[in-house]
Amino acid sequence: MDIGVLEIVVNKKTDTLLKIMRVLTIVLAVCFVILGTLMGAAIIGMILGVACGVAAYFVWLNCVVDYEYDYVEKELRIAKILQKQKRKELISYPLDKIEILAPSSSWHLDSYKNRQMETADYSSGYEDRLQYQYTLVVNNKKILLELEGEDADRLLTTIRTFAPRSVYRD
Repeated sequence: MDIGVLEIVVNKKTDTLLKIMRVLTIVLAVCFVILGTLMGAAIIGMILGVACGVAAYFVWLNCVVDYEYDYVEKELRIAKILQKQKRKELISYPLDKIEILAPSSSWHLDSYKNRQMETADYSSGYEDRLQYQYTLVVNNKKILLELEGEDADRLLTTIRTFAPRSVYRD
C-alpha cells in the first residue's frame, strides 16, 4: 500500500498579546526616529527605530501561524508556516518510533499521564476543538496534534498500517 504524501494544515489561534506587541513596536519605531531627529540625536534615534522595526517584523511573522502535518515515506513531519509565506521544518518522526497515538481524552493515555515528558503543542489552541486533539508519544516526548476531516482519517489509517498496536481512535 503506497500512499505517497498526506498533508493536514491546522490554523493556530492568534495571540492577542502578539497583536498588541506588534502595534507597540511599530509606534516605538516611529517615535524613536521622530524624537531622534528633533532632539539632534539622529543616529541614536535611527538605531533604536530600526531595532524596533526589526522587532515589529518578527512579531508580525508570528501573528499568523499554521502547523502542517505531513506523512512522507513512513515519517510524520511537522512544519510551522509563518504568515502563510515562510515554512520552517520543526521535527520529523519515523513511524516505527511511535509509542502511542490516541485522542487526548483517551483512556489509553492513562499510563503516560504521570510520566515526566517534554510536551510540544502543535494544535490550534481553540478550546472548542478539543475533540479533535490527539496525543502522540515518541521518544519520551508528548506532542499534541489536531486531526480533523477526511485527510485526518486517511493519516490515522496510514499510520495504523505501519504501527497497528500504537494507534487508537476510541
